[in-house]
Amino acid sequence: MDEWKAMLDQLEAALVELKHEYDLFFQGKRRGEPMKERRALETRILALSRRTIINNVDQLRFNNINGRYWTYANLWTRTLRDLEEGRLRRDSVGSVTRVPGAGKEPVDREHLERVAAELLEARRSCGIAGDASEVAAVRETLYARALEISSSAGGKKVEFRVTVEEGKPKIKAVLR
Repeated sequence: MDEWKAMLDQLEAALVELKHEYDLFFQGKRRGEPMKERRALETRILALSRRTIINNVDQLRFNNINGRYWTYANLWTRTLRDLEEGRLRRDSVGSVTRVPGAGKEPVDREHLERVAAELLEARRSCGIAGDASEVAAVRETLYARALEISSSAGGKKVEFRVTVEEGKPKIKAVLR
C-alpha cells in the first residue's frame, strides 16, 4: 500500500514538474520542448497502467493522474501544431500569442446572401417550392457549416456554389 502511495506521489510530482517545464517553454523561458521528460513520464504512466492496482483509492488516484497527463499532452500537441501552422506565434519576449486575424470570418455575409438567393432561384427552376422566408434559415445553416469546414481546414475561407444535378439543386463548399 505504501509502495503505491509513494509511486503515485512521485508520478504526480513529475507531472507537475513537466507542466511547469512546458509552461516555461511556451513563455519563451526555455529554449527547447521538454520531450525527453515527457517521454520518460509517458513511459512510466504506460508501465503503471499495465499493472493491477488492488486498492480502489490508489486506482482512482492513478486514473486521475493518467487523465490529467493525457489532457495536458493533447493541449501541448495542439499548441505546438498551432505554432507550426501559423495560428500562434512568438512575440518579441518569446511568449506564445494568438495571431491577429486567425479568428476571421470563414465566409462573407454578402456571399451567403447571394448563395441563398441562387439556391432559391435554382429550386424554382427545378419546380421545387420555395419562398423567401427560407432564406434566413439557409443563410444561418450555411454559416454554421462554413465555421465547421473552416475550423477543420485550418481557418481557410469557404465559398459555396449552387449547382443543379439530376434535377435537384445542390450546394457545394470550396476552400479558398
